[in-house]
Amino acid sequence: MGNMNFIQKSNLFSFTATRCLRNEYFHNDCQICIDLCPKGAFHIVRNKLTLFENECVGCAGCIGSCPTEALEIESFDPNGFAVSYQDQKDTTLSCKVSTPCLGVFDVEHYAVMALRSNRSVECDLSHCEGCVLNPNGVLGGSIRSTIEESNVLLEQIGVEQRIETIEVKEEQSERRALFRKGIEKVKTSIVNTNESQAHIAMTTAHHKLPDMKMPLKRILLKNSLKERVGDMEKTTFEGPSSLFFNKQIDFQSCTNCGECTQFCPTDALFPTSDKQGIFFSQGKCIGCGICEDICKPKAISAKNNFDFVSIAFERAEQLVHYEMVMCHECRCPFPYKGGDPICDRCDSYTKQFKNMFTMAKDL
Repeated sequence: MGNMNFIQKSNLFSFTATRCLRNEYFHNDCQICIDLCPKGAFHIVRNKLTLFENECVGCAGCIGSCPTEALEIESFDPNGFAVSYQDQKDTTLSCKVSTPCLGVFDVEHYAVMALRSNRSVECDLSHCEGCVLNPNGVLGGSIRSTIEESNVLLEQIGVEQRIETIEVKEEQSERRALFRKGIEKVKTSIVNTNESQAHIAMTTAHHKLPDMKMPLKRILLKNSLKERVGDMEKTTFEGPSSLFFNKQIDFQSCTNCGECTQFCPTDALFPTSDKQGIFFSQGKCIGCGICEDICKPKAISAKNNFDFVSIAFERAEQLVHYEMVMCHECRCPFPYKGGDPICDRCDSYTKQFKNMFTMAKDL
């Protein structure tokens, strides 16, 4: 078991603890990869997610589920594959031919493949039943759920492309022939196409960029959306989403402490230039919930609506802004919300200990 502060590797699989939401924020309880791993290779040690390398088989079934791309496999980059999918002749994704377990893909990957190629994407799920990685159906159920969410997104965007599934197993001879054909195709592509080689480490290169907090899969999706929003009849949707998130801040409750902006892993919440207000960008939010948990007065809450234009172009909305005035008790600046110019701390103190300030003549 490696050091939790560095990259842990199991053969070709790696876990970067410093990008994990659970390790980033002590109170975060994300355990998606723990629930999905068929071998139980992930464990919580002192409230930190840790990979037990001797238990990991490198199946890649958990990679697509990680919201911050803390999980990678060196032999296959889902972001690079999604970008180059439009250049491939075979539209079928199969763990027996061209990809690892289809759990390596997330909603963003499927949407990018469909939007950039202008064609439906076929996923071969005929091998999921009886697969050693899917003994209790959890991993297979997650893959199907991801495909369903992808189709909901594509329907909202208003395109005809869908993520389709193949459920019936092929004959053994046909499967072997398809496998040989797929392997030859992959080898030829790697040898003859420089672009394929460049995409192998696309995500790794992205993570090496300074201050690059956004997951690459979200950036690729937003770039794909930019080419579509101009033709969309409807860009704003009501109701909760499993992929996009919106926030609101209660003006009266917020103390402008700035903790939500400091702990936001993707800078979806960030302060105004004068530090007296807070902006929010839908396109950067990954729905980790850290901001709502860390806010002591519970001023931050979710809004059940999202806008594709704001997401694609990372438009930011100013949620709150305060006028800073001097407290007449402690003489410190505080966000003024009306009434007497006294900060919450002094106001609470004077009310709690008002008997201490009662003079003898007033008793």
